[in-house]
Amino acid sequence: MGIQINKLLTNGKAIFLAYDQGMEHGPIDFNLKNCDPNYILDIALEGHYNAVILQHGIAEKYYQDYYKDIPLIVKLNGQTNITKLEPISKQLCSVERAIKLGATGVGYTIYSGSEKENEMMVEFSKIVDTAHDYGLPTIAWMYPRGKFVQNQKDTNILAYAARIGAELGADIIKMQYNQDFEGFKWIVKNAGRTKVVISGGEKTEPLEFLKMSSEIMKTGAIGLAVGRNIWQHDKPFSLTKAVQNIVIQGKTVEEAKKFLD
Repeated sequence: MGIQINKLLTNGKAIFLAYDQGMEHGPIDFNLKNCDPNYILDIALEGHYNAVILQHGIAEKYYQDYYKDIPLIVKLNGQTNITKLEPISKQLCSVERAIKLGATGVGYTIYSGSEKENEMMVEFSKIVDTAHDYGLPTIAWMYPRGKFVQNQKDTNILAYAARIGAELGADIIKMQYNQDFEGFKWIVKNAGRTKVVISGGEKTEPLEFLKMSSEIMKTGAIGLAVGRNIWQHDKPFSLTKAVQNIVIQGKTVEEAKKFLD
């Protein structure tokens, strides 16, 4: 069975709407509107996102009825922000359960550089084996972190993380952009045939976010996995349209920013 990665792409590009922050960060990212998963799923559905990223508990209770028109990526592992231990994110959901929930892909975080990295690498390798048997693409969150990593956004460290993801069999890697345009081309190159999407990160001024999105697409990355920059914005659909014009349609910032007016 072939890996069904194209179900997550539009003309080889992608914008995923990430909503796994509730576990990773807690309610600090939320307000009375966006703490409701229905609000995020409405944005994903009406905004025609390539996929929405959810933990399995939220998917089970909210990914229903017409929302199933949105491709689903189930995040299989997670951790809280309460403890301050050496980074490790353990598996919380099986591939089989993700499939029962309607997943089109599965995601997993690896903290390369953590003293616990080997546990995550072994766990992810088993996930790849199972997911690929079902034709399900795997997305690896490749985040250098831990006491052996002095700078999480160092180009060489990120390039190493990208290569680890490729070596472990990930179909897509989700990474942070380090604002090093030429350096990030090298990072993407080290991912080989594994696709690279960029984490949207903390909320940024909209025009700056569009400029960053445009720059990212020139590095060889295929798109974004964005959360807070969209669902914390007071006009999420306008910003969605602007970002899609850049990422999917290859428009300039000048052409795209008209959707913000």
